[in-house]
Amino acid sequence: MKIKYAIFDLDGTLLNTIESLIKTGNAMLNDLGYASREKSEYQQFVGYGAKNLVKSLLIASGDEKAQQLEEAYQIYMKYFEDYCVYNVEPYPGILELLKNMKEKNIQLAVLTNKPHQVTGKVLDTSFDKDTFAFIQGQNSDFPRKPDPTAALHIAKILGAENTREVIFMGDSDADMQTAKNANMVSVGASWGFRNKEELIANGCEILLEKPLDLIPYLS
Repeated sequence: MKIKYAIFDLDGTLLNTIESLIKTGNAMLNDLGYASREKSEYQQFVGYGAKNLVKSLLIASGDEKAQQLEEAYQIYMKYFEDYCVYNVEPYPGILELLKNMKEKNIQLAVLTNKPHQVTGKVLDTSFDKDTFAFIQGQNSDFPRKPDPTAALHIAKILGAENTREVIFMGDSDADMQTAKNANMVSVGASWGFRNKEELIANGCEILLEKPLDLIPYLS
């Protein structure tokens, strides 16, 4: 079936945002008297929303029941307003891939568990305003990935009549599960924050080594 629509995860898929997450998270931890955490930990903790990231950081730092979660989350979001674009950049080949897809009249959208209030600001660092037909970050309107509700809502807005005309690209278990739950074509971004084994184990149908490897599948 011909691919007519594409929904992308943001962190670890379109943009390398890990430095912004580390800077924000460690600033929050330091404010609470905890030591900074390592990059490898952040790569495992991201993917299920900012509050879940904060919870994981607290537990790793010794707050085993995350009793400081609400206070920590407020601190995190205060810093994130400034740091959300820190050292953010598109992965090599992403800009070329999106250009190619738009030339093929494939409609593009973004679905991320990143807080919605900063999602547009982060995307604006690297993409033109008209790149994506629809953008949805985490807010109270939809449950987080891997729940398929938001993905199906986006597909409907884009005009998809068959979910198998839609690819869902991401770099984590949550993304592959979202694609499966929405009956979309799951595309794994192996350049992201997780490993190939996790993508395959969670139902990846097309595994990409680099973004431009997707182009042959679009014909």
